[in-house]
Amino acid sequence: MTDPTPAGPVDEIAQGLAAFVCSLPREMDEATEKAARLVLLDSFAVALGALSHPAAEAGRRYAALFPAAEGALVWGTTMRASPEIATLVNGVPLRGYDYNDLYIGKGGGGHPSDIVPGVLAMAEWSAVGGRDVLWALAVGYEVALHLFDTVAISKSAWDYVNITGIAGTCAIGALMGLTQDQLAEALGITVIPHAASHEVESSELNRRGDLTMWKRFNGSDAVRQSVYACLLASVGVEGAVRPFTGKYGFMNQINTDPGATAKVLDLLSRRDAPRRIAQTTFKRWPVGSRAQSAIQAILEARAKIAGPALVEKLRIFTQEGVYEHLVRSRKDPWHPFSRETADHSLPYVAVAALLDGRIRPESFGPDRVADPALRDFLENRVTVEVEPPLDNAEPGEFLSRVELLLKDGSIVRGEARPAPGHPKQPFTEAEMVAKLGENTAALLGKTGVANLAEAVRTLGEAKRVNGLVSCLSL
Repeated sequence: MTDPTPAGPVDEIAQGLAAFVCSLPREMDEATEKAARLVLLDSFAVALGALSHPAAEAGRRYAALFPAAEGALVWGTTMRASPEIATLVNGVPLRGYDYNDLYIGKGGGGHPSDIVPGVLAMAEWSAVGGRDVLWALAVGYEVALHLFDTVAISKSAWDYVNITGIAGTCAIGALMGLTQDQLAEALGITVIPHAASHEVESSELNRRGDLTMWKRFNGSDAVRQSVYACLLASVGVEGAVRPFTGKYGFMNQINTDPGATAKVLDLLSRRDAPRRIAQTTFKRWPVGSRAQSAIQAILEARAKIAGPALVEKLRIFTQEGVYEHLVRSRKDPWHPFSRETADHSLPYVAVAALLDGRIRPESFGPDRVADPALRDFLENRVTVEVEPPLDNAEPGEFLSRVELLLKDGSIVRGEARPAPGHPKQPFTEAEMVAKLGENTAALLGKTGVANLAEAVRTLGEAKRVNGLVSCLSL
């Protein structure tokens, strides 16, 4: 007998993503598991080190409006909240100082570790094991990096968090064990109701002279939507019929390249165990990725002289994309007056690194930004130039080199190289633990840092994530 129900239209990408996730071998090699642990260490270092950021404090005030006896931990507190709220609030300090990881693909780039708070919150709520968490992170990164390579989000009016939201849904859906049909519906619920505009990256300043606080919420809000979408789909809620490929679907709204759908489907046709999480770039210093190579070059040159008092002039040579993001698009990068006008100014970052021999969150505090000696050097003795040959670097390297012109007429150079944390100069696990300590020792104490590092190291053996999460409670 013929089924009288007509076949409906099929969204190739929603179904392709769902089939990809649900058919991946549930296994990880040693390198992938290590990379997932590095992502966790880095995320905790960054987020716990930014708990005092005003956006993070505001997020916790929001969580306090909905006290819960159970649920997921609000990091840095003893509060608990629903998985959605915990995902939102814990993701804010992760983006507080623009210090979490980055991937730049052929179509655009973003911060795939946005998914970490959502995966961990749902792991608490679902009572799954630690290895499931590492595997879900690997799945989410696999999807995020595939999409950053094939979907030209950076050319559109939409922010990168639309990609990490999709990746978050795939990771959380995998963690929850959603069926292929449920995951396809969750993806529809993710991309249609939540379209994050690129306006958050407009570089316009608010009345305090800061970039919008929402920049710190944008990534975690996208992944909060992932949690919401997966939970809705798990109880039978359905999304749009063709959320990606329909007339008003995601792929058409972002004005992507005509062949993007085919490229996405080609990558999704592969069913190897997820490994791409090892391709992300970590940051050594708490500023955007485009300044990392310049800081390295400054510190390299500084180490060759007796001290910054010998420097008459600092010359910075950089890529066009770095210059555009950290000089040209900024209102007045030679006269910053707030944290975010300073940490998004390449001249300021370079001078602070030269004078102090390091870059830390306090490098952008009000007193340091207003320091007369620093401002005099910045305003009178720094130049920044685009050097076209540097643009031949691979995406995500963001190369800069520097020259220190000394008062005796000699020149000392710092070379253009990928910064520590880039896949060409990767962090070891010990170096990442050192970053964790550097950022959290004042908060956790030496013992607390060691306990957290050990909980991450042994997470793959843990039957639940409670031990790890307890290390995040203060």
